[in-house]
Amino acid sequence: MKTIVALVDLSTLAVEVLRQASSFARAFNSKVVVVHIVPKQPTVVEDGLIWSVGMKKPSHDLLRRNYEVLLEKVAELTQAGVQATVRQMVDAGVDEVLAETSSLQADLIILGAHPHSTLYHLLIGSLADDVLKNARCPVLVVPEVE
Repeated sequence: MKTIVALVDLSTLAVEVLRQASSFARAFNSKVVVVHIVPKQPTVVEDGLIWSVGMKKPSHDLLRRNYEVLLEKVAELTQAGVQATVRQMVDAGVDEVLAETSSLQADLIILGAHPHSTLYHLLIGSLADDVLKNARCPVLVVPEVE
């Protein structure tokens, strides 16, 4: 196992995902690529008395702040003796994420899964579910403990 891809969303669950990635990387002398997908951001548009909510690309400032957090996480992995790099993707869907993991020649994908209702999964779906169903390598899902 040469390459581990850790998909993180910068929630508290990301800490456990990276802990697992670090453990596997040290056990198998693997490198870790930390991949963060920055989603579109909600925005409220006011038109007189009518308000609507739309989605816009994340600002450069948000991307920069998130990237700085990712670099801190990678520094922690490096201090633990793990070779690690970071990738940031903007508004990527499952196809783009799987293409990225394939181009990285991932031998293992580690990601977190947040608990959502059945209705949420039916209407919105889940990146974790889609990666699990379509990945071409093993996937380790780290559940969020409520």
